[in-house]
Amino acid sequence: MAANHVVKKIFTPIEDFLRTETSSGLILMGVTIIALIWANSPFYHLYHNFIEMNVGFTIGSLVVSKTIHHWVNDGLMVVFFFVVGLEIKRELIQGELSTPKKAALPMFAAIGGMVFPAIIYAIFNHGGPGASGWGIPMATDIAFAVGVLSLMSRKVPFSLKIFLLALAIVDDLGAVLVIAFFYTDHIVASSLGIAMLTFVMTYVLRVAGIRNILVYIVLGIIAWFAVLSSGVHSTIAGVILGLMTPLQAFYDRFNLAEMLKDTVDDLIKELNTDDREDNVKNNLSSKAKDHVYKIQHFSHESISPLDRLIHALHPWVSFLIMPIFAFVNAGVRIEGISFDSFVANDISLGVVLGLLFGKPIGVLLFSMLAVKTGIARLPRNVTWLHMTAVGFLAGIGFTMALFVAHLALETGPVLETYSKLGILTASLLAGAIGSGLLTFTKDVNSTSPQ
Repeated sequence: MAANHVVKKIFTPIEDFLRTETSSGLILMGVTIIALIWANSPFYHLYHNFIEMNVGFTIGSLVVSKTIHHWVNDGLMVVFFFVVGLEIKRELIQGELSTPKKAALPMFAAIGGMVFPAIIYAIFNHGGPGASGWGIPMATDIAFAVGVLSLMSRKVPFSLKIFLLALAIVDDLGAVLVIAFFYTDHIVASSLGIAMLTFVMTYVLRVAGIRNILVYIVLGIIAWFAVLSSGVHSTIAGVILGLMTPLQAFYDRFNLAEMLKDTVDDLIKELNTDDREDNVKNNLSSKAKDHVYKIQHFSHESISPLDRLIHALHPWVSFLIMPIFAFVNAGVRIEGISFDSFVANDISLGVVLGLLFGKPIGVLLFSMLAVKTGIARLPRNVTWLHMTAVGFLAGIGFTMALFVAHLALETGPVLETYSKLGILTASLLAGAIGSGLLTFTKDVNSTSPQ
């Protein structure tokens, strides 16, 4: 019984995360279809005018005005990348990337899955107008990939889902580094200095034990605006703040048990000795309320800020922010683009081949290298056919690929259109091939730990 409790405690958050990603993937698919239909309908101008509408504010001499498209990509997506930072830190410290033995296979697979697509894209676009887009086919969309994997749950061992999740998180880390180092055109030193000072203040307050989340929200907004003004993409602020969030709870489990027991005993004693009149017997006395507040405080602070934030923000990111991002970015107008021009375009060709073939080749070859050299081993009940299928599912780039495409090719709208069409095409084909391969694997008795 105790062993089952420990296993459930470890795996329940992961299962909840996977369920959220599955639902989010289906919603993303629906929103993408709506955006594509609207962008190619007679009412296209309404879609275009909406996402390009200017929205802003004025504070004294400061005037900030950006399109809805920019607010989503530079504002809302900061929250998405903040959650990415939180998830990366959790995996690095106590998750599937916390030890060299655990991290070896997903790390190797992810590196192969980033290098090969980038090389394939660069081969087709070296020296061309789309040369800067080599980072587009590197990343994996967690929501879509895990969503497709979960639809094939009878064929998928739970360990394979964990592997794909870890691989996608390493992919996200790689994409973040690419954005930070390769898609920053210019640096405004003064703004970057303010951002660095804000990060230092955040760290000092955290070490000093300041727990008021409003303080960190204000500092986070200042850091976001400073990074936005510095020339570095503003989403990097979200990742840094995520990585700075404490994973250590204020009360450890041993002290918590004793404090809860003492407080609950005091509460029971107070409730049993409360001799007030019947008309107020359902209201707690002041002492009882104090005990309840203490229990609430102990319970709240026994969960780390990082885990609390993931729990609070992940549904918002999955069911609101990512669908909004998909809506304003996936509405690609294909008028004037023929099939022949699409397959002959170096950008779309590089993206499609990078995601559709570069991903599975890189994931499979580097995984084999890690296993054959003894650095890693396959997860339990996972075969090489499973790994091949996951390699194709990792080719579902979508959210992160669209984001990188916007940064890499923003000076050429036509180039960005070809890249987006390539992303959507490759993601669709990769998902179909990956799920098709899984149909040839054996059924598993259970997709989750018992």
